[in-house]
Amino acid sequence: MKKERYHLQRLMELRERAKKQQAEVVAAKRLQLAVAEQELNRREQAVEECRARQRAAKEQMFRSVASGLEAAKLVQHRVHLADLKLQEEELVAAVEQQRGVVQRCQDELEKALAALAEATKEHRVIEKHKERWQEAQRRAEEKRTQKTSDEMAAIMHERRLQDE
Repeated sequence: MKKERYHLQRLMELRERAKKQQAEVVAAKRLQLAVAEQELNRREQAVEECRARQRAAKEQMFRSVASGLEAAKLVQHRVHLADLKLQEEELVAAVEQQRGVVQRCQDELEKALAALAEATKEHRVIEKHKERWQEAQRRAEEKRTQKTSDEMAAIMHERRLQDE
């Protein structure tokens, strides 16, 4: 007898495809988050390097002042320190902006994970349905086979009774 085709196979394939697409989205969002976090780390390192340059410049200025620095040279040191402070402020602003980017990436990743969980759940539901359908098909086939066997046994028994 011809095996019956699962009537929701097309839906099952669509759900499987949706699940795979969501998994790809999650992978892309994880990569995007990793890149954003690397950039944040790079920017934070740049702030620390700028602060280190400021400390070194201040120490140099204090050493120069202690050794009798001219007023014009002192002004140059002060201007240099002001430039470094301005650069630090710009770098700190860039770090804060990047933190916002990282947070958005985390939010997008969470949404993608939720969508993947939902797609997985929907796929699992249809898989369970198919398993139950297959079990029902198997039981029906066993029932048909048993009925055929019972009928054959009854016919054989009847013939034996007639032959006696």
